[in-house]
Amino acid sequence: MVSEYNLHALAMLGNPVVCIRAKHNYTKAKKAPEEDADGLEKQVLLAEGACVMITRNLWTSKGLVNGAHGIVMKIWYKPGADPKVNLLAVVFV
Repeated sequence: MVSEYNLHALAMLGNPVVCIRAKHNYTKAKKAPEEDADGLEKQVLLAEGACVMITRNLWTSKGLVNGAHGIVMKIWYKPGADPKVNLLAVVFV
């Protein structure tokens, strides 16, 4: 249900959606379930205007904690990068 809700919310924004796929260095990592990666997803969908939430403590002294949320304000690529081929450079939340 969460995935359905998130997809619907992204579609309602009317902005381009970026699919960020994990880059695996090892074959085992590609086949591993999310539970073995501390809940990290194999892909994340983002769009400018999307609400995002942190789902684990990353940097507690700076407020990057489980439950912290924000809005994707800007997605930037390196100059000359092709969004269909290249990973994005920065996501501003």
